[in-house]
Amino acid sequence: MDIRSLTQQLRQPGARVGVGVWLLPREWLGREEELAVRLNLQPLDARQAYLDSLPAGARFSGLTRPDAHQKLLDLLRRLTAQAHRRDCLLVHTLDLLLLGMEVDERELFWRGALEGLPYPRTRLMLTLPEHADALFPPAQYDSRVARGSL
Repeated sequence: MDIRSLTQQLRQPGARVGVGVWLLPREWLGREEELAVRLNLQPLDARQAYLDSLPAGARFSGLTRPDAHQKLLDLLRRLTAQAHRRDCLLVHTLDLLLLGMEVDERELFWRGALEGLPYPRTRLMLTLPEHADALFPPAQYDSRVARGSL
């Protein structure tokens, strides 16, 4: 699926599904804010949002613990429950948070993110580098994944 079709699908009134994944081509990495403008989405740096959610003085992210997936899912729940300038966020740098997690924790995260956030107030387009295959589950979520450029 292409990114414009998936974004349109997420934004359908009453749509149960509110989270999609865009496997971002290399040439667009680092240019997520430009992409967000072109797609009428609001850019959001997942890494910074996660760091901002940690308690003051925290020295570790907590993403290497057995409940790491829950910490990232809590972040997504907060993002989907809040009102933002746009009805859909382009969430980037998520790969940097997923890298520290164990494989089984990543699988739990994706299951919760793609199956457990129904009818969100704000939709999420999660971006990952297209070459980061190890960070994303196989074809079971193909209907929720965009590939390629604009």
